[in-house]
Amino acid sequence: MTAVSARPAAARAQATGFLLSGAAALVATGVILGSLAAFPEADDGWLHAARYTARLSFLFFVPVFYARAWHQLRPSAASRWALRNRRYLGLAFATAHFVHLFALTRFNVVTDQVPNLVTLVGGGGAYVFIAAMAATSNDWSVRTLGARNWKRLHTVGIFWIWFVFTNSYGGRVAGGDLYFVPFLALALGGLALRLYVRFRRRRAAA
Repeated sequence: MTAVSARPAAARAQATGFLLSGAAALVATGVILGSLAAFPEADDGWLHAARYTARLSFLFFVPVFYARAWHQLRPSAASRWALRNRRYLGLAFATAHFVHLFALTRFNVVTDQVPNLVTLVGGGGAYVFIAAMAATSNDWSVRTLGARNWKRLHTVGIFWIWFVFTNSYGGRVAGGDLYFVPFLALALGGLALRLYVRFRRRRAAA
């Protein structure tokens, strides 16, 4: 591909990124406004806003976590789109999850709650990784950090975030809240898919 023909492709990719992140921000904000309208009491309203924005951001996270393994196992137009736009889906996830952080912070302020140490370390660490990954989701950062260091950052980050979601949903399911079974299944299914694809690739190489 020549430099001239690459420019429209880059412009289209950037437009997709803005569209996905804008949609994530718009929908997450709508979730907050809808929750506050449906639950007039401030504590209930912000509690539901925090819960639903977390679930929304998880739905953006799923294709990011699945994309590469999914495409390697069953390539299709959908998997190619997810893989090609993985960076922008990740930025949309980051956008939605920072809106979730706003809702969660407002709930803690309204109810005068202070998160425990485990939540601060686990959840806070996830946000550090989300911010770092979002800030380095560009070609300049790959060149500056080096491909190996960039990959390490994003691999550790995505698995940290995966663990926080899985631990949260696993705890809810263990507590008898079966509503979260599909969320837990999606999280565990993504890990199983990635491990299976890696195992199959290593076996083929051997």
